[in-house]
Amino acid sequence: MFIKLGKKVMFLLMAVSILSLMGCGSLNKIQAKQIEEKLSEMYGGTFEVLALGNRFGTRTNDYVKAYVKEVDSGVVFSAKMNTKGEIIADGYAIRKVSRQLEELLNKNLESEGISGSSMMQGIVSTDTGEIEVGMSLDDYIAKHKPDSFGGYLVVKESPNNTGAAFINAFQKTFDTIKNIELVANVWIIPEKNYDEIVVEMSQLPDIDNSWFDDKNTLNYFKFVMSTDGVNMAENEINQHFQGGK
Repeated sequence: MFIKLGKKVMFLLMAVSILSLMGCGSLNKIQAKQIEEKLSEMYGGTFEVLALGNRFGTRTNDYVKAYVKEVDSGVVFSAKMNTKGEIIADGYAIRKVSRQLEELLNKNLESEGISGSSMMQGIVSTDTGEIEVGMSLDDYIAKHKPDSFGGYLVVKESPNNTGAAFINAFQKTFDTIKNIELVANVWIIPEKNYDEIVVEMSQLPDIDNSWFDDKNTLNYFKFVMSTDGVNMAENEINQHFQGGK
């Protein structure tokens, strides 16, 4: 009798577990759809939820956090929806502006023969109000007056990468953004892994240096360009590109 009861209990627990997982999956789809539709109402266009976290249901989790992609542009940002189905915060506007800087820097690196992909953002010390969606990089600089732009840059390994070319690319970018300080955490990536890393980065709204811990990187350095000059000479950057420290 005990054995039969044990089997029934086990079966019941398994059934409840399966139903819970199915319910969670359905809930995820509903929440993702809500977020996508709400963002479309707010901004127009089409949005796709890439990941969900911080579920409802606990005393502290009164919102759902999502990583969202604007389908047409590929811009990825984070958004929070409360239990009423309202978007209470999102990083869409700043990521749209940041993408303009990233594309500018990437293009300038490419013109110097360097393959790189960046994730940058303005750093502002004073509150200058909300950022308008669709604001140009120039207008953002004029209105919000960022103290600096900082972030992350992955560079594909190549024997042709040079410190001179790297500094030239940053100088072009620096000149375009009205001499605002540029700070980049630069990671050198093996050629065979570079495309994979770039794709992974493109699916995230932000990263930090710890994100690279398991990425099989070749080297790292922090580069700063300001009105005072640069923090590294060409030969130092060459050493990093060539595998030295």
